[in-house]
Amino acid sequence: MTEDTPGAPESRDLPAHLTGMTAGNTADSAGVPWEGRDLKPNPFSGDTGLAEPQLTAALDAVTAAPFDPAAHRGVLTALRGARVYAPVLPTAVEHTTDERGLVHDNSSEMAMVRLAADDGRECTPCFSDIPALTAWGTAARPVPIEAERLCVAAIEEGAQLVVIDPGSAHPFLLRRTALWAFVQDQPWTPAWADGEVARAAGRIAGQFDWIARVGLAPAGRSVHLAGPELALVLGVDRLPEPGETAALRQALSADAEFVERVDSMVISIDPALG
Repeated sequence: MTEDTPGAPESRDLPAHLTGMTAGNTADSAGVPWEGRDLKPNPFSGDTGLAEPQLTAALDAVTAAPFDPAAHRGVLTALRGARVYAPVLPTAVEHTTDERGLVHDNSSEMAMVRLAADDGRECTPCFSDIPALTAWGTAARPVPIEAERLCVAAIEEGAQLVVIDPGSAHPFLLRRTALWAFVQDQPWTPAWADGEVARAAGRIAGQFDWIARVGLAPAGRSVHLAGPELALVLGVDRLPEPGETAALRQALSADAEFVERVDSMVISIDPALG
């Protein structure tokens, strides 16, 4: 019996399309010149695909204490400079129909997945790590991206909301006001804990003689995830007519300061607070 011993591989010449400029080839196979190209390092090289611990801790904290405004702000702080994953899917941009009447996609481009929130607004999902995206049950490709870039892209595509890790044990909804504050690197606090919102609401309510008192509260237990953000609690001297509550809503929606700081709202009337 003989034993084969590995030896040095036989020397071969590289194919012409791989020899590049060393053989006078000044362009790639598509004819695009090599000269002038700026090949930047991959900022995510060596990425394990796992969530950044600071972000996971912030998401867990707000899930455990959804009525703590500091926990909400903590998520934005943890997102700053964080790598997240955008789920993208190929979208056909050119179709042809063959002689059998079958439609074929000739070309496609990658697009971020879009969701619809309960109120109909567009919502962009993102994930802290690949396991969270995979568990979500989508065939989308995970694309690593800085959180700031993802949020800017979401706004450019018309989304007012970004949801982090949907379907996980710690999902979080980045609402319109938080989203804009984040991309502009501005301070933010939830509307139900914002003193400026309270002052604006009081100023507007002062126009209506049936309102005796105004209070702010989170709109629900899942305020960190879904539903309206703010509950405007009114103490009244008398129950208002339907037209009067409509007039109040119109006044609130016409106030630029109030709209800038409040993502969504419900009005609760409590005669006992009058």
